[in-house]
Amino acid sequence: MIKNGFLDKDELRYKEFEESFLLKKYAALLKTAKAEKQMQLFLETNPVFLPGLYDRHNGPLGNVVISKLRLADDYVTDFAFLSVDSARVQITLIEIESPSIKVFRDSDNQYTSAFNKALQQLRDWSLWIHTNQTYIKDKFREIYFNNVFKHQYVTTKILLIAGRRKHIYKFSQREKRWAGLNSSTAPHEVLSYDHLTFGVVPNLYLLQNLICREQRYIMQTIRNIRY
Repeated sequence: MIKNGFLDKDELRYKEFEESFLLKKYAALLKTAKAEKQMQLFLETNPVFLPGLYDRHNGPLGNVVISKLRLADDYVTDFAFLSVDSARVQITLIEIESPSIKVFRDSDNQYTSAFNKALQQLRDWSLWIHTNQTYIKDKFREIYFNNVFKHQYVTTKILLIAGRRKHIYKFSQREKRWAGLNSSTAPHEVLSYDHLTFGVVPNLYLLQNLICREQRYIMQTIRNIRY
């Protein structure tokens, strides 16, 4: 059992084993994966790799991540979850691209058309959310419970996962452009697939209990939440 925030010896060994196993599994996948679908399946099965889980210190509400959540006819997000603390509710939406997508052109180190398209999708999402605040809140009230946003400040964050570190940091010009990218997308962020390994499995309870399912499979689980 976890006591006073510390793990006992058996729990620590289990945590270290799982961390090592998952990191090796993820590294092996990145060497061979060519399609977004492959990463979608891996992250659904191993949601502890998803970024933003601890943007609010309590973690994802109900230890639940929603896969392929439809918010409107033209908008389906790859992953979504709510994070809640005493001051704020954060809606996190995650979009993933194929791990084989090239971020920069070899000819001049400018962004590729495929990556520019992904960035535009992030901007489109941001604009849609800004102009549809009531709709998106009602959607999550429908999934969670009616007073999920009661008395708290609500923010939305979009995370785009694309590219590999080895290609981004190949040249200093690319590295500088990548480093400055998030200043233009804030409060939203663009992350490489390699970034997902930083801080993976930070919490044993989350490792054991976090689930990721499509909405229709987890609504009842979420509705049993009380906080």
